Amino acid sequence: ITLLVSSLLVNVRADRWRPKPGLTWDYLLGGRKNTVKESDRDVINFDLEDAEKVIPTLHGRGQKAVCYFSGGETEAKKTDYNDFVKADVIIYTETDWCNYIIDIRKLNKLKPLIKNRLKRALKYGCDAVEVDNINTPRRYETSITEKDSINFAKMIAETAHEVGISIGLKNSPGFTEELEPYFDFAIVESCAKYNECKNYEVFTRNNKAVFIVHY
Repeated sequence: ITLLVSSLLVNVRADRWRPKPGLTWDYLLGGRKNTVKESDRDVINFDLEDAEKVIPTLHGRGQKAVCYFSGGETEAKKTDYNDFVKADVIIYTETDWCNYIIDIRKLNKLKPLIKNRLKRALKYGCDAVEVDNINTPRRYETSITEKDSINFAKMIAETAHEVGISIGLKNSPGFTEELEPYFDFAIVESCAKYNECKNYEVFTRNNKAVFIVHY
């Protein structure tokens, strides 16, 4: 029985979606549920909180769902906010978006919280997750280092793969060489504006998709 269970777990991990270059994509964070449902692109990106209601429609058309959540920030309206409060991982410093930053150094406390989110994403049917603001806490808390951001990113990616879901690296242009082996694809905002698009070639060289949005 133990061998059978282990074999099934390996198969789940091996079968996770690995997006390749060339797919069409819609980035619909903040979009209304009907807008998400009406997209005809191969891959649709939207908030995890909306996933349960829109994914059946997308999967019915053979589309893939990438579910967004913030890893380095949180806000009171999130479903699991109180879990983060109880775990004492919130630094009550407001970001530009009026959210609170997460103390990403507390990996042992954060891993079960992140794992629960990833399991929820898998339960809803998300094919992958986009985890935002991995490096944001460093901008607001000077004692958090670049290495802390990298370790946090690696923990999230490894936990996603333990659960059996694909994960994309969001932005983080300075970390791509080190983090590419841990992530299945990348999601990038306005890389041309900041002359950072070349930083993500390490993904395409390894046949991993890079989804880019310009504002």
